[in-house]
Order: sequence, then structure tokens, then C-alpha cells
Amino acid sequence: MAATQARAGMSAGFTLVEMLAVLVIVALTAAAAMPLLSRGAGGVSLDAAVSEIASALRATRAAAILQNRAMTLRIDVDRRSFSSDVMPPRVFAAGLQAKLTYAAATRTSATEGGFRFFPDGSSTGGDLSLELNGRQARLCVEWLTGTVRSAATC
Repeated sequence: MAATQARAGMSAGFTLVEMLAVLVIVALTAAAAMPLLSRGAGGVSLDAAVSEIASALRATRAAAILQNRAMTLRIDVDRRSFSSDVMPPRVFAAGLQAKLTYAAATRTSATEGGFRFFPDGSSTGGDLSLELNGRQARLCVEWLTGTVRSAATC
């Protein structure tokens, strides 16, 4: 009975020092995680843009094969947009910079060019470099097969 009376006299809870230690640990964890989280959002935006453009390239190639006629995916690097006969115009993510390397035959203006796909599946070939917040990605279009792939170098 004496032990229970001794416990009743003690207050339950955390001391101020323990609470401050927990707050310091939480603050340090948050400070370390913030750069990683903010960089991740840009990476997700870049990956989404690469995926969307690669899908548009593949859809344009498939339509060229199915409809038995040449089709071009046009990309305007100044307006940051792309479109084709089978894809409605779309805009790149804000802040995304694009650099296009393509065949001269597909150039329609100083800032617009594209990738032409032929009924046999081949293409004019080329590559598209995308950059967002210091991160880079590249899409390569093979001229012989018309296949689209993401790679460090083409």
C-alpha cells in the first residue's frame, strides 16, 4: 500500500526537457526533408511531361501505321506546346525548357519542328531534351524503327 501512495504523489507526464528534445528532433527532421520534398515535386513534373510527350509520339506513330499515311507530331519550343493530327494541342508544364533536334524537313518555323512518322513505322528521327529545375530528361526517336525511348544520350 505504501508503494501505491508513493506513485500517487508523483505526477504523470513529460518534463519540459523531454518535450524540448522531441521538438528539436522534429524540427531537424523537417529541415532535412524539405529540400528532398521540394526537389521531388519538380522531378515528378518532369517525369510526367516526358511520359506525356512519349505517349503523344507513340500515338502519332501508331496512327500513321493504322491510317497508312505520314503524320507529324509538331513541337513549338517557344510556346512550350505540342500537337498532331491525332493529339489535341497540349502545353508543357510551367518552367519546363525544351530543346529539339530534328530533321530539317519537319521544320515549320524558327521555333517549331517535329517528328514525322511514316506508314511503315519509320520516322525522321531526332531527340527532345527537357529541363526543369536543373533536372534533365531526353526522349529519342529512332529514324529506322520510329521507336520512342527515354535515354541519357541518343
